[in-house]
Amino acid sequence: MHDNIRWLIPSSDKTLPCGEESEIVVSSRIRVARNLENIPFELKMKQTDAEYLIGLVRSIIDGKVNGEFLNLRDLKPLERESLLECHLVSPGFITKEKPTSVFISEGGNLSVMINEEDHLRFQGIGCGLNFSGLSSEVFRLEGYVSDNVSFAYNDNYGYLTSCLTNIGTGMRASVFMHLPGLVFTNEVEKVLKGALQIGMTVRGIYGEGSEIRGSLFQISNQHTIGFKEEDLLERITKLAKMIIDIEKKARDVIMTKARSEFEDKIFRSVAILKAARTINSMEVLNLLSALRFGVGVGIVKDITLQTLNEIMVLSRPANIQLYFGEMLEEQERDIKRAEYIRKRLGAN
Repeated sequence: MHDNIRWLIPSSDKTLPCGEESEIVVSSRIRVARNLENIPFELKMKQTDAEYLIGLVRSIIDGKVNGEFLNLRDLKPLERESLLECHLVSPGFITKEKPTSVFISEGGNLSVMINEEDHLRFQGIGCGLNFSGLSSEVFRLEGYVSDNVSFAYNDNYGYLTSCLTNIGTGMRASVFMHLPGLVFTNEVEKVLKGALQIGMTVRGIYGEGSEIRGSLFQISNQHTIGFKEEDLLERITKLAKMIIDIEKKARDVIMTKARSEFEDKIFRSVAILKAARTINSMEVLNLLSALRFGVGVGIVKDITLQTLNEIMVLSRPANIQLYFGEMLEEQERDIKRAEYIRKRLGAN
């Protein structure tokens, strides 16, 4: 079944080891934007330019990093949606009219979007707080390309990009955090406002314009100009660690003052996920949030974070259809999603 979504669940021996605090930091991500100086930027780019760029990047990367190139025009709509649900491409990328392609490494942790808003978007993603490992992987991949082409660069402004907010390093670093303690203690708004004041931005699961669900928050740097890459990574790492400390203190408050209430919520969530015959993706996120909290504080011991991460991604609308290898109406998806989750959690 996983052959339909071969990019979803990579072999563990081909991925980066998980970083710190992997219960609170679901994932870390680095995305780097680059444009070639001898090709018009996206707005003025012709189809022949787009096709040339895809061929050029493919010739450079082939043989250096194991993986595969996927031309989005060759993919079915569900497969394109799945790439988005797996955070391997951006929402705007899957609707592009120009020729587009994405390279995905064999381990599934590295990808390159070709002909997105910028010519190239290099990306690394991994579980836990792990910017040091990710940055070396991403810039190694970027280095293979930069050794063979000239990127658009200005001595005063740095790397030039289609969007002015990406000029400079062209780098966005983000942490995808699970913060139920701050939500429960009503501290989350204050903490996130503090993040905004120091130049960070807060978004939902799928980035800009998406909703915040299941106590899951995506925090990333807002500015890329005037900083070195290592400075930006240090800033967001310090912020993430500060938020982690506050979240842990909030969890201590919960376990002291509302343990029974949360234990009830956690075990009800386990019971529903193991017994439900129909369940929608929104309900899954909320139930997984309670279950993830239970794993984090040691109440739930027989379910791993890896299992929860897999369920969170695979239970999304396109992925669940690809998993079962068939197009499904909404009600059918809810039934199949419940079936998959019961099986994954080992329920009778």
